[in-house]
Amino acid sequence: MNNPLSRLECLPNEILMYIFQYFDARDLFRAFYNLNYHFNTLLQSLNYLSFTLLKYKSIEINDYIIFTSYIYTLTIYHTVDIDLNNFTNLHRLNLIQPTSNQLKQIVFSTLPYLEHLTIGYEHYLYIDYIPEICQKIFSNGFPCLKSCSLFEPRILDIISDLTQSTQITILKMDMIDMLTYTDILTLCPNLYCFQFTINHREQEEFNPIKLHFNLKQIIIRFQSLFHTFSDYTMNYYLSCVPNLEKLIINELNYGVNINDYLNYHWFARSIHTYLLKLHRFKYYLSILDIKKENINHMKISFKHIHKNLYQSYLILN
Repeated sequence: MNNPLSRLECLPNEILMYIFQYFDARDLFRAFYNLNYHFNTLLQSLNYLSFTLLKYKSIEINDYIIFTSYIYTLTIYHTVDIDLNNFTNLHRLNLIQPTSNQLKQIVFSTLPYLEHLTIGYEHYLYIDYIPEICQKIFSNGFPCLKSCSLFEPRILDIISDLTQSTQITILKMDMIDMLTYTDILTLCPNLYCFQFTINHREQEEFNPIKLHFNLKQIIIRFQSLFHTFSDYTMNYYLSCVPNLEKLIINELNYGVNINDYLNYHWFARSIHTYLLKLHRFKYYLSILDIKKENINHMKISFKHIHKNLYQSYLILN
């Protein structure tokens, strides 16, 4: 019993499983696989193994094959290309800088258990399979897909041509405009949570938008250059989601005068008009060189304007 392995093996399975969750799948299997039957059984019973690929070496392929069928979450960076068909239990896939080959595999692989998909931004000028993968996402091509994070900007060019997805309930996107916002709400009638960054361009007229009754959470991000967002524009985003319960706004100030915030209404009029079921409102404001007395004034004013009708928080950083 003086053997360190023997002492480790004597620990309850619950403690071993707790320890294992801090290992990446590759390191975990290298350390414990094939030591004995007990450890093999424990490893094969893990339900939420994660694996992150920063680079790929062909000489390590045998190491990967040992555990790929147990991987629950796979994250791939850069130009790493690996056969996704080996990941038969994959539930979450994150492609941080996808290549055409990675996207091709998603298009032509079944991935029957995939619940979440992240497609980051790839800087390559000519990348293929964006239309095909979007068509698959928004036409229920993945039988279990519920959540997507889509940050590839070329997706915005084809949103309006896609069919409806009744599966997607959580969606994160980057740099959308009002037309894309309208298309997304139409595409995803069961959308529950929507996070997006606004490509801010004021318009004189807005097209009517159909009410979306299932959306309960919205996270809006935008940058302010010379003036903050107008009520007129914000009304468009809020007027069509009457059942919204949680609203988070994240504003990054690049040059708005601090005095504009001292008597600011913080979109209270829009909220009081359109979001009668709101439970929580958080406003994150990133701003430089702000005096303490101005911070106190803004927080007091923020609380007063929102009148305790719902939980409201102003966070300055």
